[in-house]
Amino acid sequence: MKPREKENLTARIFKIESLNTHNGPGYRTVVYFKGCPLKCAWCHNPEGISKKQEIWITNSTCIGCETCVETCPIDALTMTVDGIKIDRDICDGCFRCAETCPTKSIEKLGEDFTVERLMERVLEDKPFMDTSGGGVTITGGEPGIFPDFAEAFFRKCKENSIHTAFDTSGYVSENSLKKILPYADLVFFDLKIMNEEKAKKMTGKGVKLILKSLAIIAGYFKNHGTPAIQFRTPVIPGSTDDLENLQAIAGLLENEYAGLFSNWELCMFNDICEDKYRKMNMTWNYNDKKYSSSDFIEISRIKENYLNLNIEFSGFVSQ
Repeated sequence: MKPREKENLTARIFKIESLNTHNGPGYRTVVYFKGCPLKCAWCHNPEGISKKQEIWITNSTCIGCETCVETCPIDALTMTVDGIKIDRDICDGCFRCAETCPTKSIEKLGEDFTVERLMERVLEDKPFMDTSGGGVTITGGEPGIFPDFAEAFFRKCKENSIHTAFDTSGYVSENSLKKILPYADLVFFDLKIMNEEKAKKMTGKGVKLILKSLAIIAGYFKNHGTPAIQFRTPVIPGSTDDLENLQAIAGLLENEYAGLFSNWELCMFNDICEDKYRKMNMTWNYNDKKYSSSDFIEISRIKENYLNLNIEFSGFVSQ
């Protein structure tokens, strides 16, 4: 593919966040790609799962005028006693409802960007990156499902001396990794569940491709010295937090990847995404499942047993 053709590629993005400090060094511009091959039961960005353009609705600000219902050309919206409901099986993301809603209670999810347009947006934040040692992080969703775009975008970032980080679920093809890794300075790699059957139940996919991707990234690091690797595990009540699972991940890192990564971050569960599920008319299965201090003490023992893994905790319980 010629350079000009790569610049004209498009990718669907549902959010761009400036001055982020949790996804790599310095101030980051974080680009959220829309679409993910996994469907994790606890996903904190449910609006990023489907690759389709979608909407979500804040019913608390809806005045019940039903303008959106009347505007929808395919009858995907219905007024109920609980507010506007969306039939996502037929909604085609035309956004007419969002454009006519008088209270702006309906928001668009997913906008197509070219590489050139995304770079223009990112370069607005470059002064903050330069003064803080920051850069760009691509996440999602799963940015690896847009390999040509990600490669072209990261190439442009490197041309502009911007640090690049690739946040991935690992459920990506070898071809995608071969395109992205040469232009990535840092990889955040998720390890969620090691048991094949449990992984399929909780995320919709098994772990074989994820482990293959990890081996490819580690091999690339051995040969080239980049990108730096950091691991992340979301610690989710009843899903990923059992000792057997955490020990399985720890054993993998200790036995197979020692010396190849900087740290393993255990991301403690929070429910701040619950409102997103309401706005998307989706079921949130983690009501009232909060961690207490005693829960954190129990989970943190994994750090005492694996001091060489440089385990860090993020989330409210680590404060």
